[in-house]
Amino acid sequence: MPNKEINLIPKEEFEKKPLGKFLLWLLSVGRWIVIFTELVVIIAFISRFKLDRDLTNLYEQIKQKQAIINSYSGFEKEFKSFQEKISKIKELEKDQVKITSIISTISSFTPGDIIFSTLNYEKETKEIKINGLALSEEGLGGFVAGFSNSPEFTDVNLSSIFKKPEEIGIKFSLTAKYLPGGIKQK
Repeated sequence: MPNKEINLIPKEEFEKKPLGKFLLWLLSVGRWIVIFTELVVIIAFISRFKLDRDLTNLYEQIKQKQAIINSYSGFEKEFKSFQEKISKIKELEKDQVKITSIISTISSFTPGDIIFSTLNYEKETKEIKINGLALSEEGLGGFVAGFSNSPEFTDVNLSSIFKKPEEIGIKFSLTAKYLPGGIKQK
């Protein structure tokens, strides 16, 4: 076999030509680009472990906090229920006429010989209904006069009066409108 000679040394100086200069530059800069890219990939790969651990920790913290919140949910429902009840009570207290003030006013002009069997107040109509027993005619007259003269009551009506001979006293029924401000309309 014949020996062939291979010469790898270029006959011309290839590095001095523009294509050669470009390839030389590309090889030196390209090597740095590849190194930089590999460095970024390695850093991303290593940081992935840390980020995964941080994410796992965050999930665990969220679960713990959710468990704490869920444990307080019963208390929160009960607390909200109490708040609603308190607000309803306050609302009712605003609209409520103080029955004690009505009784106090009535007792101020009630003679000692009047006995109440029932005393009703209807909030919507502001009407008071009293059923009772008067031991004397003077006591009943004074009681009705007290209602008529009071600035807090209007439309006083003595609806029934009856006396049985075998019973003591006079049974009566009285109705009146209550004016909380105490100003009678003329």
